[in-house]
Amino acid sequence: MLEKIVSKYRLKKLLQPDSGTCAIVDKNWKLIWCSNSFEHLLKTGQLKQKDFPGLLTNSGLKKIKNNKTKTLNLKLKNNALPVSIKLLSSPKRIDGFLIKVKTIGSKKNNSATSVKSDSEFVHELQNILTLLIKENSLSKLSNEILKKCVSLSKSNYAIIVYNLQEDTQKYDFTIYDPDNYLLNFDELKKDIGSNFSFLNKWLSANQKSLKGSKTPNNLASTLSGLLKSESILLTPCIFDNKHIATIIVGKISGEHAGFQIKTVEQFAALLSFSITSFRARELNTALETRLLQSQKLETIGKLSSGMAHDFSNLLSSIFGSVNLLRKRIPDNDNIIKLIDNIESCSIRARDLTKGLLSFGKPTPKRKELINPNLLLTEISKVVNHTFPKNITFENNIEDKLFNILGNGTEIYQILLNLCVNAKESIEKSGKIILSGKNIEIDKKNNVNYPLLHDGKYVWLSVSDSGSGISEDNLLKIFDPYFSTKMKESGSGLGLYVTYGIIKAHNGEVEVSSKVGKGTTFDVFIPAYEPTVQKNSDKEKIILLAEDEVMLSDLLAELLESVGYNVIKVYNGNEVIKLLTEELKVNMVILDYNMPGLNGLECSEKIRSLNMDMPIILSSGSVSLNNEVRLQKKGITDFISKPYEFDTLLATIKRLI
Repeated sequence: MLEKIVSKYRLKKLLQPDSGTCAIVDKNWKLIWCSNSFEHLLKTGQLKQKDFPGLLTNSGLKKIKNNKTKTLNLKLKNNALPVSIKLLSSPKRIDGFLIKVKTIGSKKNNSATSVKSDSEFVHELQNILTLLIKENSLSKLSNEILKKCVSLSKSNYAIIVYNLQEDTQKYDFTIYDPDNYLLNFDELKKDIGSNFSFLNKWLSANQKSLKGSKTPNNLASTLSGLLKSESILLTPCIFDNKHIATIIVGKISGEHAGFQIKTVEQFAALLSFSITSFRARELNTALETRLLQSQKLETIGKLSSGMAHDFSNLLSSIFGSVNLLRKRIPDNDNIIKLIDNIESCSIRARDLTKGLLSFGKPTPKRKELINPNLLLTEISKVVNHTFPKNITFENNIEDKLFNILGNGTEIYQILLNLCVNAKESIEKSGKIILSGKNIEIDKKNNVNYPLLHDGKYVWLSVSDSGSGISEDNLLKIFDPYFSTKMKESGSGLGLYVTYGIIKAHNGEVEVSSKVGKGTTFDVFIPAYEPTVQKNSDKEKIILLAEDEVMLSDLLAELLESVGYNVIKVYNGNEVIKLLTEELKVNMVILDYNMPGLNGLECSEKIRSLNMDMPIILSSGSVSLNNEVRLQKKGITDFISKPYEFDTLLATIKRLI
């Protein structure tokens, strides 16, 4: 019946929450519908069939009996409030009556209430701002804000829904529910999260509060039903035009007045500022910690590098002396065992020295294009075959990871080292997860990666469910000789060298850990981007094609010692393959005698691809040094073997 009356007399606006103190009764004065304020004023339990005329003054009763007009202005008996009664009728029948009570002085009362509320808000705001300065915990501050929201808005509960930066479809929650209206809130969070995405988008787009009710056409009707509330208020926390969180306050019965909505909006602005302030503090603290750690490691690296150079000279003398001893002493098993022991220890010392040198002056010694997918597949095989069966190993590796320019052996070494560390942190049973994915850092997300420059990176991660690392030890794990293991099981140089290798590849490493929960190492290495042109003379890339491994290693080391980046291949076919894969190099050095394509054939092939970088041909044959013939083959210059390094370096500088 209500729907017919509303439709016939166009009373749809009347059903809105702020419609005033009004009701609809049928022709027999039986209540059909009333507003919340009408219910509170007259207590609708008193309003039974034919009871309403009894609430009016005597003169009012007479007017009803003698009514010939459409609208009557009457008064209630008890509080003398004016009442407007409108006849809802057609020429043939009476459908009912529309009753409106005019609450005189209500505006003055609301104004007084609003002034009182503003005074309370100012007082509570002072308390919150004082807490913001003193408090170091966002959760405590958030709880205080929720308490004030409930108190000043006369709500039953309040909830903060945080928009997680990493995933716009996932949320975190803080609740203040003093009377436990919302039971099993942990289960309720899932339902709220699944129904909140649309509302979150609406709040982000409109940046204003949304009033919710159980009315079917209301945007937040589903959420109101989940929270079992007659009305709810959703207020976005906006800072710098970003939607950070949402405050939800709810009333089991009744609605929020205008001044209460304003109060919640003011607290939402304060919460958005507080969240941003705390996040900035945490970021600054993290950056300060990393800066101190980096400065400490740089100092240690310089010291260790200087010591390593001196130690390397001493080792050279030891190796020379060992060779002389082998030639001069008679064949004696006992003496040979002693010499072998000296040589073995010297080799171990040499390897240690290399680690110290790479840390002190982080420069990858062998640059090559690395396919991370192949590398991670190999490590997965090793781990699956060699790690104990009580450890579950999982990998989560994206297809087609970006290529990396660097040393494949060293990248393999650091990842395997991290996996071994993860295994040793698991005492009985546990899980190790090896992950790899592509990430791109730009203006939208660079705040989440403050130590990295904008660009493409390969993100490699090793995560375990082991014993974890304490917060104090997290600051020391990259220090040389620091180890949480027993002395028999670790040297304390694993992570020290790992850090040096990662820095040598212009990468970064981040560690997160909780005692008893596990540890995660995140390694970020820049992807190889062939379109990037390097301008510095000491950042030029030289492609070296030499089939003699020892000679190739020696030449590469000499060139890298003066700042060039060297990519080594061992035949002409590999040269063509790399160049056709959009590898941008500044110079090519070709040996004449190579398997497959020789130096001249390889040069002709390069020029046929319209590539104009300088090409140097090297050979021990003087007959090849024919300038006219070499130019026809695309050769820029010729170097005779054996190499004179000063001559070679001067030629490279002139051409490059």
